[in-house]
Amino acid sequence: MTLAALIAAYHEADEPGYRLRATLPLAGRTVLERQARLAAAAGADPIVVAVERVSPELLAAIDRLRGQGLKVAVARNAREAAEAVHPGDRLLVIADGLVAADSHVARLVALGGPTLLTVPDVRVDDRFERIDAQSRWAGLALIDGEMLRRTAEMLRDWDLQSTLLRRAVQSGARQLALRGEPADDQLVVAERSDDLDEIEARMFAGALARRRDWVSAYLLAPLESLAVRALLPRPVSPATLNLAAAILTTLGGLAFLSHWLWLGMLLVLLATLVEGVAERLGAVRLQDEEEGSWWSYVLPSLAAGALAGLAIALAPVRGWGCIALAGTTAAFVVALRLEAGDRTLPGRRWLAEHKGLAWLLLPFALAGLWGTGLTVLAVYAGASFFWAQRHVHAPLPAPAED
Repeated sequence: MTLAALIAAYHEADEPGYRLRATLPLAGRTVLERQARLAAAAGADPIVVAVERVSPELLAAIDRLRGQGLKVAVARNAREAAEAVHPGDRLLVIADGLVAADSHVARLVALGGPTLLTVPDVRVDDRFERIDAQSRWAGLALIDGEMLRRTAEMLRDWDLQSTLLRRAVQSGARQLALRGEPADDQLVVAERSDDLDEIEARMFAGALARRRDWVSAYLLAPLESLAVRALLPRPVSPATLNLAAAILTTLGGLAFLSHWLWLGMLLVLLATLVEGVAERLGAVRLQDEEEGSWWSYVLPSLAAGALAGLAIALAPVRGWGCIALAGTTAAFVVALRLEAGDRTLPGRRWLAEHKGLAWLLLPFALAGLWGTGLTVLAVYAGASFFWAQRHVHAPLPAPAED
């Protein structure tokens, strides 16, 4: 059964300027864009935005989403919304101005049947619609396209979001209560820009926690965070930054081949910083690197090429074994990626990858021990591969005897 999404985007924000809640700024984009990306990550297609007026800010946000490959439809009334959704589809309803965590959406969608996410009445205010004396709607619901169609047939001047909520309650939809989970701190209905300050801070913290390599998680974390904060208000995408990192890595490889070893080293290290900023910016905006651009896939290969360029430059002086070491390192890193895949392995953050290899080489370069550095990289990559292989192919524990 297909999943679609319906996002309400017609209530005005409670601040001057006649701005819609959906266009309040969040992480350099808008609330609507975060809502749409959450829905898309859950598998929603299409994403229907229910509007009364299409402001320039709202239109720009929708155009950006479409430019990123999301199928977004605009419905100016309930009937248009119903026509955009198949009656047999499951429908994820997202309240106007709601900012939620991806875990909230995933938990709701996993249940399958008609469900309302609720919060205790004592924990929230009137921005969350009341269901009964004890509960309020948390802003997420899972219904079906048929209920939307029936609601559109009888809806006149009533609020589509509130009417769908009432019909879901009357139809006996399951109520799933949120009771103090850590992610519930990321649940808010924004009426003004100030409501999003704390949420944005938590999004930054979450992006840091998800860094998959030790370079971005620890070494470059402060610089990456500063760069992301500076770039958030600007029209810079992760894809653009990945392209810049690819260019820097390529130039670094060419500098190595030209025997400008330190220039090449600086360019490659700068590329790792730019790549980390791209990954962190994508995480804050819910734009995974897979959606950023194909440059994020090319970067490891370009880094391997830069390593080969360094080895070729070193070979006439330090021996042709440098090329063998570079080839061994690259082979182990490729084998590690194939072996580990998307598995969660112990110490995964510390396993060899191109950014970590570049920074690990730096102290040996400072000491003038380029050949020794290449040897250490090969050993590190090999040890990482065998560590991953050991855990991937570890025998399953024997079932307990009754």
